[in-house]
Amino acid sequence: MQNSNFDDVRNTAEETVFGKNSNQYSKKENGITMVLCIIAAICIWFYVMSIDSPTATEIFSSVSVTVVNDRDLSVEMPLAPISGTGNVIEVKLKGRKTLLNDLRESDIEAYVDVSEVMTTGKGVYTVMVEAPEGTVIEDYYPKEITVYMDKRSSVTVPVQAHLEQYSLVSGYTVNLSSPTLSLESIQVSGPESELAKIDHARLTVSFPGTITRSFSSAGLLTLVDENGDEINTKYLTMSETEATARYHVYTTKTIDLAVAYKYGYFAENGTEVSIQPKSVKVKGTVEVLELLESHTVATIDETMIAEDGDHAYPLKLPEGVEFADANQSDTVSIKIRFTKAKLNKVRITTSNAEIINVPEGKKVEVLDEAMTVNVRGTTGALMFMTAKDFSLIVDAAHASTNGDQYITASVAVKDGNSADLYVVGDYSLQIRVSDAEE
Repeated sequence: MQNSNFDDVRNTAEETVFGKNSNQYSKKENGITMVLCIIAAICIWFYVMSIDSPTATEIFSSVSVTVVNDRDLSVEMPLAPISGTGNVIEVKLKGRKTLLNDLRESDIEAYVDVSEVMTTGKGVYTVMVEAPEGTVIEDYYPKEITVYMDKRSSVTVPVQAHLEQYSLVSGYTVNLSSPTLSLESIQVSGPESELAKIDHARLTVSFPGTITRSFSSAGLLTLVDENGDEINTKYLTMSETEATARYHVYTTKTIDLAVAYKYGYFAENGTEVSIQPKSVKVKGTVEVLELLESHTVATIDETMIAEDGDHAYPLKLPEGVEFADANQSDTVSIKIRFTKAKLNKVRITTSNAEIINVPEGKKVEVLDEAMTVNVRGTTGALMFMTAKDFSLIVDAAHASTNGDQYITASVAVKDGNSADLYVVGDYSLQIRVSDAEE
């Protein structure tokens, strides 16, 4: 009884290990083997089909025809087609099925050669078809197409830019009518009848986002007629196909007007100088106005201003800047008032005048015995000045003709002109030129 139970337990264990479980392992292995066999069969099938697939035929119904014209343009009357290109034909090809399946209409070359045509007008010409490698043409239709020929010529057409899709900052404007173009015109060649339709070459550009300053943009050129409609260019050839336009963005700004001085005397001696108007509103490109805060309307030579007064100066704006108001006056008034520096006169004898640059072989003598000079300075400087404080120089470089004549004389403070004391005005002396005694 005990042995029987033990045998049952042993048999159950053996069945578990070598019976049911072993059957499960066999099923898994069989499934994996079957999948691998299917994959191998598919690969073999693709390999066989690519190496030795069955022969088949395929119809390509929209093969484009190109009109070829390789004729020498130096002949007496070169011609150009104005129709034909874009026609489609139906082509029947024979070859391996796998190869045919990969082909597209664009892989088939169909053309009409008109390079030997010598007359204008309509003609019927044979279509030539070249099959892709590995295929044979069984048939195609139609085998002829009609082509119109015209005289070939060339014209020069202007380039015009067109800006679209843009936005501007408030207060800014863009010059749409006359941007700076990289090309003013282009050459277009082709049939005369097509050339006659062209009005200009249009450069269309756009600016994404908001325009805040001048910019350049490139784009493709298209030929358009007088109505702005695009012309089909498949029979026309342009010398250039793209261009660049630079658009200038303008704004306005109020700038201060200022006065400069040649020597700086007015600024140092307290002379009052005022300008009217004090500022002006101008227009210019954003880039120019960014750098312009004020504008100097005049540089005053203090030695030429003797008395208080109002002086008119032309208001010339910097290059690239114009008045925002068309009615703006182009002159300014500069008022000068001497509050501290005074004007006195001093009598200078000419006996100590220095004559320089006397021409060779000439003698120069000063006929005037003395001259009166205007001098401006502070009260203290004027009080102690004497004629000995001034130098007198006569430059005779141009006194080459004998006789009496007037010549410019240079008068200056010996210690150097300054805001405390400087000579005002231009002066001249009468001299006599004669031949030097040997």
